Amino acid sequence: MLKNIIVPIIITFIVIVVTTVWWLYENKKNEVPKTTGLPIKVARYYWPGFYWVEIADRKGWFKESGLNVELVDTNQNYYASLDDMASGKIDTNGFYLYDLINYRMKGYDLVAVVNQDNSLGVDAIVAKKEIESILDLKGKTIGLSKDTYLEYLLSVILEKKRLNLSDVVIADMSGEKTKDAFIAGKVDAIVVWEPFVTEAIIKGNGRKLFDTSKKPCMMPAVTAFHQNFIEKRPHDVQMYVNVWHKTTEFIKENPKDSFGIIAEIYGVTPDEVQALAQLDRILDLRDNVTAFSYGAGFESLHGTARRINNFMVKKGMTKGLLDSTEFIDHRFIRALKRSRGYKLPLGLAGGR
Repeated sequence: MLKNIIVPIIITFIVIVVTTVWWLYENKKNEVPKTTGLPIKVARYYWPGFYWVEIADRKGWFKESGLNVELVDTNQNYYASLDDMASGKIDTNGFYLYDLINYRMKGYDLVAVVNQDNSLGVDAIVAKKEIESILDLKGKTIGLSKDTYLEYLLSVILEKKRLNLSDVVIADMSGEKTKDAFIAGKVDAIVVWEPFVTEAIIKGNGRKLFDTSKKPCMMPAVTAFHQNFIEKRPHDVQMYVNVWHKTTEFIKENPKDSFGIIAEIYGVTPDEVQALAQLDRILDLRDNVTAFSYGAGFESLHGTARRINNFMVKKGMTKGLLDSTEFIDHRFIRALKRSRGYKLPLGLAGGR
């Protein structure tokens, strides 16, 4: 009689213990790590790849996610902002992949965690009206920022016409100042981005010889952090990437509201904001899964990095090839993808 009572009690006790342990394990496994609450200095810039930063800040999504974000206005000088990032004055900024690799070669521990946008015509070569083709650039003076993605872009386009950088005269100047030099007639052509492209054409009576819509995915821009920041504050970085995803989805589903927010912040029209976004594609999670996968083409950050690295070796900027897995960190995109219940493609890189 006693045995008939004790056995069910024991079984019930075991079931309760096992269930409790399982529940605690599952909740611990799904628990979202807490952010540090420490300040994150985030670059802001009027550019499609940065739209999400402004929108997330305006919507309060950074704060809602436990991130203590401080926006730093870098609109006066893109390249100066990269120096500020390298020196630690900014915690995260957007870099063209070429520029990030250039800083890596100088010893800075910058690491890409998101592919935020891709140039689809926003970067261009503008020349005087009498210069009718790329071949006509031979011997001409071209304004651009040396040792940047703009010089790389020019090199790739010249090579298609069997020319090289030694066939032209490079006038080294910051990107924002090139259009002024062109309008003043101090250079024959410039390599620059919008809205300076349009301004140079209109005010400088120029013509567009080339833009990146002819070579999609050639100029990826990435969100970068310092490796040291990532190691010390990985949960902050993951939450930052999560907010990026939430906001880019909002932009995709609510373009009118999104462009309206940017227009209000920067004192331009929503049509101008939208037009810029059409020339520089805002990338989403699906794009990033592809971008962080291994591949030889421009659709992969690793493939693009190898092409850029080869150019730098040829130009004498470095002697060897860098390991792209050291500065292209897929872990945050992978974690985000898995949290959404999607299977990862076989090509997505293994852990760093």
